[in-house]
Amino acid sequence: MKSLNIFAIGLILFAAVGCSKEKEPTYLKEELLGMAPAEGPDKVDVVLARDINDAVPCADYGDGCLSAHRFRTRDLNFIAVEFETPGQAENAAKKIYAWTARNWLLDDVDGEPLLERWATEHLKAKSFNPQKKTKEGSAGTPAENAPASKASAP
Repeated sequence: MKSLNIFAIGLILFAAVGCSKEKEPTYLKEELLGMAPAEGPDKVDVVLARDINDAVPCADYGDGCLSAHRFRTRDLNFIAVEFETPGQAENAAKKIYAWTARNWLLDDVDGEPLLERWATEHLKAKSFNPQKKTKEGSAGTPAENAPASKASAP
């Protein structure tokens, strides 16, 4: 009887461990900001809202949004939106062709080459614009990876 109890306890523990889902890695706001240099042109500054009407509403970004912030780097502004999970950030990014870094959605980055390079280099961010898909392991945007035009060849 004792061995049956041990077997039952072992089975319950195995089932509990087998069913537990590993939590996806996320960044806290301080961790995200800490990934960028502390000085120089790549430094990130928090841009405060001038008034209540200037704040970025979390509701604009959908389910799972925890907070939205305006940041500035390289004299360009962008919005960083914190989500509960990376999956929620990716789902929202797909809808608006934004970028993500784990559980953060980066809005107003797409179409700004300086911000795109900065987000890729410092935050290891990825684009969810289907037209920006580059070959695996290549750097730069599709235009930067395109072969030279024969018309411009000597």
